[in-house]
Amino acid sequence: MRVATVWGWGDEFEDVKGNCRKYISKRWDESIKECCIEVIAKDSEGACYFLSAYINNPRSVGEFAEGLFYVALYAGYKVERITIQLSDSIISDEEKYRDSIENAEIKLEEYEQAIRERFTNDPRVNSIVQERKIEFISPTNLLCELESEIANKIVTEVIHEDFSHVKDLSVSLNNRLIEEGLAKRVTGYKIWKSVDEFEIYDMNIRDDEAYIWLGVSSK
Repeated sequence: MRVATVWGWGDEFEDVKGNCRKYISKRWDESIKECCIEVIAKDSEGACYFLSAYINNPRSVGEFAEGLFYVALYAGYKVERITIQLSDSIISDEEKYRDSIENAEIKLEEYEQAIRERFTNDPRVNSIVQERKIEFISPTNLLCELESEIANKIVTEVIHEDFSHVKDLSVSLNNRLIEEGLAKRVTGYKIWKSVDEFEIYDMNIRDDEAYIWLGVSSK
C-alpha cells in the first residue's frame, strides 16, 4: 500500500489536478486495483472533515480530486492536504456505512450514556459534582457513504464536539457532492465515538454547572 501527499495548503489551487496526474502516471502499475483520494480540511468552527473517493480508473483521478477539493474548500476555510493511497486490493469494501441517520443518532445516545457511566465516578469528577449539573463534551465522528457513477464509492467524515454542527456540515458536503455530479445518492451513515480511549483533558466549573472535556490521548 502506497500513500503520498500530492497537494498541501500553500500550493496553487490549479495544481491539484496536475499533481494527481503526475503521481498516478509514475506510480500506478498493473498491481494497483484501487486508489483512495482523500481531501482533509477544517472549517471556522474547528470541525475537521475528510472527503475520500475510491477509484479504479487512473484516468479519472486528477479530475475527481479537483472536484473533491473544491467541494471541501467551499464548505470551510482551509483544505490542509490531499493524499493518494494506492492499493493492490479493493479497500473500499471495508468502508460500509449503511445506518439511517435516525439509527446513527440512537447510537450516539448510547455512546453518550456510556461516557456518563464511565466518567461520572471518576475521582476528578466526583470532587466537583456536589449539586452541579455535569456536561461531558467529546468529539463525534459522523461517517457517510455515498454512491457514485465514477468512483467505486465516496465517504465523508466530519469530526467535532457539537453534533448539530457535525450533522449540518455532513449534509452540506453530501448535497454538494451530489449537486456537482461526483455522487449519486447517500447510501447510509455511521456514528463513532472513541469511548474507551477518551480521557479527561480539561474541566470548567461555573456555579451550578461543570463542563468536562474529553479527548483521545496522544501517547
